[in-house]
Amino acid sequence: MSAGEAIVSVAGPVMNFILAIVFTIIYFAIVKFIPSFTVSQIGFYIMLMIQSAAIVNIGLGVFNLIPLPPLDGSKIFRNFMSYNVKTWLDKYQNYFYIAFLILWITGLAGTLISPIISWITTGLFNIGEMIFGL
Repeated sequence: MSAGEAIVSVAGPVMNFILAIVFTIIYFAIVKFIPSFTVSQIGFYIMLMIQSAAIVNIGLGVFNLIPLPPLDGSKIFRNFMSYNVKTWLDKYQNYFYIAFLILWITGLAGTLISPIISWITTGLFNIGEMIFGL
């Protein structure tokens, strides 16, 4: 696993966070500059979709940073681990896939990362409100 592979792996979550920022800017720009749009029924649903797109991208970015194979987080954080830890992870890699599946199927992954997603979403929307003076 090389540093180049870690850089490629970080591109996905970074892009998710960039998209979340872009959707947040679009959301608050509409609220600030076209407030009449938000009161129409179609405007309400479009605003809901924009807001949801921001939240989903935050969720995907956080989820992909979980350091379990096959997620990107496992490839990113691997470069910061000692040789012994990498060897141990390689030896038990199949068990980590099983752990990932259990976390995914039981919904435990969502329970674990929901507070992080909520914290980032709240912070991002608070920043958006401050920038646009709302």
